[in-house]
Amino acid sequence: MDDLVVSGVLGLIGIYLALFFFLVAIYTIGLLIYTSLATGDFGLVLEGTIAVLISAIFYIGIGCWLRKTDRI
Repeated sequence: MDDLVVSGVLGLIGIYLALFFFLVAIYTIGLLIYTSLATGDFGLVLEGTIAVLISAIFYIGIGCWLRKTDRI
């Protein structure tokens, strides 16, 4: 039972650590796009927006593929 508790706690720590890094990355990218928009660098804003849209399309595509192959 102790091994199960330890592995569960380590799993939760890993999940929260990954969530923390994800949120820091989102904040940093958002801040970069905001400062680029404020300084008038619309090229970087457009590139950031396109990168976010491509990531969302890949995320949706992978979800549809996993659903089609009955893995989720």
